[in-house]
Amino acid sequence: MKPRSLLFLVLIAVVLVAGGVRLRACALAATEAKAPATSAFLAAGPLRHLSAASAGRVWEVYVQPGSVVKRGQLLAKVAVPLHSVAQQQAERELAQAEQRHAQLLGAAPGSVSGAVLKQARQRVATVRQRLAAAPRHLAFVYVQAPAAGTVARLPVHMGAYVSDSTTIVSMGPAPAATLGMATK
Repeated sequence: MKPRSLLFLVLIAVVLVAGGVRLRACALAATEAKAPATSAFLAAGPLRHLSAASAGRVWEVYVQPGSVVKRGQLLAKVAVPLHSVAQQQAERELAQAEQRHAQLLGAAPGSVSGAVLKQARQRVATVRQRLAAAPRHLAFVYVQAPAAGTVARLPVHMGAYVSDSTTIVSMGPAPAATLGMATK
């Protein structure tokens, strides 16, 4: 290939890549412009990302983006399942029964009788039923404001399952007190 042709192809590639970057930037700007105002509140300063101490389901959220909160104020409540000793034992039994059933299924054809396989399948079903019938208990973990500030965003919604590292509330600094304003 001639050097001029190669240079021409490289020039076209650069123009196409630069145009693609501009198109992506325009698309991103358009997407950000359409974002709902309630999903994020811009707070000046660093954000604090608050999470629950345990994994569970977001039960209630008591604030919204833009809310000014005081230190210690309740922001959200997370429901955490409690497992009783009986439930823990049933979960271990279920894991063992499922493992035994999988071993029997993976055995060489003809080495396991149909009756043994049926018995293992019934054992798994029995333990699952016992586990499903066990009463469910919940504990609540509360997310509180560690300091006064402004709720910047709520990345999760009520009903969402969260881990202990999932951010539930992002807080910014408290708004500066406005002096000289009349209060009604």
